[in-house]
Amino acid sequence: MRKSMLYRLAVVVAIAAAAESCGTFRQEEVKVPWDTVPPVVQSTIQAHTYGGTVEEIEKETKKCGVVYEAKVKGPGGQCNEIKVAADGKLLKYKVEE
Repeated sequence: MRKSMLYRLAVVVAIAAAAESCGTFRQEEVKVPWDTVPPVVQSTIQAHTYGGTVEEIEKETKKCGVVYEAKVKGPGGQCNEIKVAADGKLLKYKVEE
């Protein structure tokens, strides 16, 4: 019984540590010019602008790696936020009215 409780506690601690390691803790966040953004990230951003204009790009260094955040002004005037990992994977697409 005691081993079972210790095992469960160890699993809970491991899950909590894994969740924390890629949390929202920002180590560094800087605005970057378009030409310094990796081509694979540029491609993902362009695929999700839907006729909008990229207004600003920030490079965020987090515990889990580098994330690029693009602010896009849509053709209807809405503001969109696109987050892309350094490998080009789309992480988040958010439309703000």
